[in-house]
Amino acid sequence: MADSQETQIYLMIAVAIVAMLLMAGAIVVFVVFYQKRMIKEQLKRQALEFDYQQKMMQAELQSQESERRRLAADLHDSIGGMLSTIRVGLTTMARQLPDPQSMEETKLMLDDTITSVRRISRDLMPSTLEKFGFIQAIKELCERFQATSKISILFLEEADIQSLEAQRELMVFRIVQELLNNAVKHAQATEIKVTIGIQGQQLYLSVEDNGVGFNAEEQKNDRQTGKGLGLFNIENRARLLGGTLEFEKDRPNGSKTTLTLPPVHEKAT
Repeated sequence: MADSQETQIYLMIAVAIVAMLLMAGAIVVFVVFYQKRMIKEQLKRQALEFDYQQKMMQAELQSQESERRRLAADLHDSIGGMLSTIRVGLTTMARQLPDPQSMEETKLMLDDTITSVRRISRDLMPSTLEKFGFIQAIKELCERFQATSKISILFLEEADIQSLEAQRELMVFRIVQELLNNAVKHAQATEIKVTIGIQGQQLYLSVEDNGVGFNAEEQKNDRQTGKGLGLFNIENRARLLGGTLEFEKDRPNGSKTTLTLPPVHEKAT
């Protein structure tokens, strides 16, 4: 009888232990499942937030481009047209003066103003980009920067590259424009090289100078001079393009920034 009671006690203890182990296992499974579910939900939220941020950045950049297009049209059509009309009027008036040369200085100043208005209009919305594509537009951009800054700017096209979708071409153009603007204004460089080509089916574009160099992280936090905002806009555009932007570090002098975009194909020959 005693042995039977002990056996029952051992059996109950064994059942209790098994029940506790099963319960512990169930709790572990529940916790693991719950954590996986929470991670999945978190990733889903992050993906939605990322998508929302992407759409917001794209909307902001599109708004900026729309405003640039409007300003470019106003400068070219309205202000440019009025200045040209004034130029014709001055020429007519000069012919009626005893000394027509007295108006020459005024006409030269007006010509410089007209040239500046046209340059600003082209920078805001380059017609070459819409007509001939981003390669020709970047080449023309380099030529304009060289003419106004007196800095030697070399453009190298190392592959015959297909045209991109219009919005992507505009973003690439803006990135190069901002990088050139930074190099000309802040780098104290005497030479700038812009290179575009294909490596491993990826399109790459680099802007390199022999100036004083810069620290990208420090400039990103520098919003007072505008350099931080410029880098912020460059990175936003690169992100929307699905590309990567690399600021080369540990250079003995100067700086080099490389934009790499998803695979493209060269033009058929």
